[in-house]
Amino acid sequence: MGRKNSRHDLAIRTAVLRGAVSLACIAFCAFCLLAAGCQREEDFSQKPKYLKSATYFSDEWVVNFWNSESDDLEAELSRIADDGFNSIILVVPWREFQPEMTPVSYNEYAFEKLDRVMEAAKAQGLWVSLRVGYTWDYWDDGTDVRARFREVMWDENVQNAWDDYVKTLYERASAHGNLYGGFMTWEDFWSFTSYAMGLGNTPESAELARRSGYADYLREHYSLEEISALYGEEIADYESLYMPGQTQPALKLLYEFFDQWLNSFLAHNQEIFPDLSMEVRMDADQVYDENGELYWYGHEATYACQNASYTALMYGVPIGHLNQGERLTAEEAWTKSQQMLDQVLQSTEGKLLYIEQFLYMDNTPGFEHNAQVLDDQVDDYIVAMADVLRDRIMGYGVWTYQNYGDNLLYNPQFALGDRGWQLEGGAKVTEYNGSVQAELPSGGVIRNDVANEGSATYVRFTVDGEEPVEVTVTLGGEEQTVTAGSGQLQELTFAEGGTGLSFTADGLCYIDNVKVYTRVQEGQLYDMDGNEGTCIEAIRTLNRKLR
Repeated sequence: MGRKNSRHDLAIRTAVLRGAVSLACIAFCAFCLLAAGCQREEDFSQKPKYLKSATYFSDEWVVNFWNSESDDLEAELSRIADDGFNSIILVVPWREFQPEMTPVSYNEYAFEKLDRVMEAAKAQGLWVSLRVGYTWDYWDDGTDVRARFREVMWDENVQNAWDDYVKTLYERASAHGNLYGGFMTWEDFWSFTSYAMGLGNTPESAELARRSGYADYLREHYSLEEISALYGEEIADYESLYMPGQTQPALKLLYEFFDQWLNSFLAHNQEIFPDLSMEVRMDADQVYDENGELYWYGHEATYACQNASYTALMYGVPIGHLNQGERLTAEEAWTKSQQMLDQVLQSTEGKLLYIEQFLYMDNTPGFEHNAQVLDDQVDDYIVAMADVLRDRIMGYGVWTYQNYGDNLLYNPQFALGDRGWQLEGGAKVTEYNGSVQAELPSGGVIRNDVANEGSATYVRFTVDGEEPVEVTVTLGGEEQTVTAGSGQLQELTFAEGGTGLSFTADGLCYIDNVKVYTRVQEGQLYDMDGNEGTCIEAIRTLNRKLR
């Protein structure tokens, strides 16, 4: 994916009470603003000076959110507004919203949930920005979803399907009145580069060079002599071109081609989705020159984002550092942040930045060597960033507003009925206590084919019912039993994981909110249960300062 597995990868203005009102009325209105689901006043005819955004996926994560129920939608959005955010970011997976491309078909549940979230956000005075496209989803059609994002470069059917997806998404979202805008991201299309450079000098590679437009790009911009020098071999004609490998100096040609394709693709999409921006790649890539010397290739050619009014990007503390385990003071971190953002601004043609993923900390496995702010100074760094951000950005966003597990389940809250589950012995999906749940009678079984072998796996779920019951959970070959009821949350640890999850019980109960996960992504704002984390007050302070 080219970067930390795609993490990745908002301050509501308090409603102004106008006119002469009694003290009792003021008290009543203050109470309403704190109550979940209460209407907040916001003028959606004029966009705010700063976007302060929380990426929203409720109590799931991106790949589960659009197939989950989100019972606490209104309360969660009310809390986001109370924390000083004035907008949310919704990450929209292409395949989940548009499962079929030939002919085009749409997932109406996902669009209905989009409508519901946008209306609930409007009621809390929150704008909505859309991340248009996401590489990962749990919609299983037997294909690698990344192929879509490569083939959109040359396959007319895929291109037409994408255009229809972007058009449909914009029309549906803009109808609500609180759509701020949207952005696509280089990251979703990056698999083309890794795929191409792994083919070697093969007929398949030559075919990709022709089909993708790479050969035509070189024909327009480089002589055969220049190309041969970079390939380290004679390239007799443009028809003989193949995709360069990772250690060839010609790799810079592949990156150049990819950047210009992104620019033209973005410009095309801006005709469908007005003011669509793009998250640009701040990471530089290693390339060798003709003498075997290593240098860094930057993607500044994309930073102006064509006709967009702003440039979107992910910015994290590690950017600009050696990432050899550095532990930074708050001052060191914000000083480097200022330098790096100023470098980006030199190539945006005067456009400000929307840092839609501001990563002030990160616990992604495999990146422990990355530079991080000292634990006891993260709050100081966040607050100090107000001065760095104020004159350089038109908005920022947090990715992990609430900690989430990497839930391996599709349809984890039974919002889609029994899809993805096997229900036996009288078990069924029904509504109970205002929520869709799986009804599990004595002798019944709820099954799922989820698999995670060889490492610790955590299973969380709620049990509801009139009387406590014994619930037995099996994952692979391990079995555990708990006594629970009345909406109780359970969490079990299966040390070795396994294949196949099942629930049985010795009496009637209702199972819901099932999570099977291996790790928790942290943002230190709220934990998985909604309890405040160590950084939430610093974020609130940052939001107050960015007015």
